[in-house]
Amino acid sequence: MNTSPRYQQLSTTLVREIGEGRYPVGSLLPPEPQLCQRFAVSRHTVREAVRHLCELGLVSRHQGVGTRVRALRSGKQYVASLSSLGDLMAYAQDTRLEVLGARAIEADAELAHQLRCGLGESWLELNTCRKTLDTDEPIVHMRVFVRPEAHGLQRELEEGQAWVFGLVEKYGGERILEAQQVVSSVAVPAQSARVLGVKPKSPGLLVRRFYIGRNDRLLSVSINVHPVGRFELTTRWHLEEGGGGGGGT
Repeated sequence: MNTSPRYQQLSTTLVREIGEGRYPVGSLLPPEPQLCQRFAVSRHTVREAVRHLCELGLVSRHQGVGTRVRALRSGKQYVASLSSLGDLMAYAQDTRLEVLGARAIEADAELAHQLRCGLGESWLELNTCRKTLDTDEPIVHMRVFVRPEAHGLQRELEEGQAWVFGLVEKYGGERILEAQQVVSSVAVPAQSARVLGVKPKSPGLLVRRFYIGRNDRLLSVSINVHPVGRFELTTRWHLEEGGGGGGGT
C-alpha cells in the first residue's frame, strides 16, 4: 500500500507519463477537471502535483492557456518539498538508500554537540548514501544515528527499505511525534566528498534532522551533507485560518 501523499503519487505518475512521451514537449497537460476525474482526486491535489512538476522544470503554467510540457526529463537537481512527516516519507520513497557501513559508537563531546545528546550516550551509526531513482546519482551522504535497541533496522535498510524513520518506530517501539530540521552551509568533509564524488571542502548544504518521541526523548538523528547543484529543499508555510498577520522577514 502506497501511503505517500496523494499529490506525490499523482506527480510521480505524471513524471513517468511525460518521460514515456504520452505528453510530448510543447503539448498541454489535460485540464484540471480531466485529471481530477481520471485519478479521482481533488483540484487541490492536482494543483500540488502540477506545482511539483513546475519545480522539476518539466512543465510551465500559462494563464488562460494551460500547463505546457517543457521537457521529457528534469534537468534540475533533486527537489524535495517538505512540510510534514508525510512529505519526508514521500521523499524517502522517491529515492534509493545504500548502506555503506555501520558501527556502535559512544558520543564524545563533538558528537554529543551535533546530536544534542548526553556525553557518552550509546548509538548505532549507519553510514549511508541516498540516490535518485532515475539517474542513480548520489544526492546526499547521510549519517543516521539510532538507539541501540533499534539495531534491527540495519537489515531492512540493507535489503532496500528507504524509509528510515518508519523503521526507527518499528524497531524502537516508539512513535515519532516531532521532527526538527536545522539547515546550514558546510565545507564538504572528506568522508562525504568521497561518497558524493566531489572535492573536499567544496560548498555544500548541511541538514540535521532530529526525530523526537514521547517526553521529548531523542530517538534518532540524521546528519545529511548535500553537494551543490544536486538538491533543492522547498519548505511551505500555511497561514492558519483566523490567524492574524504578523511581521517578520
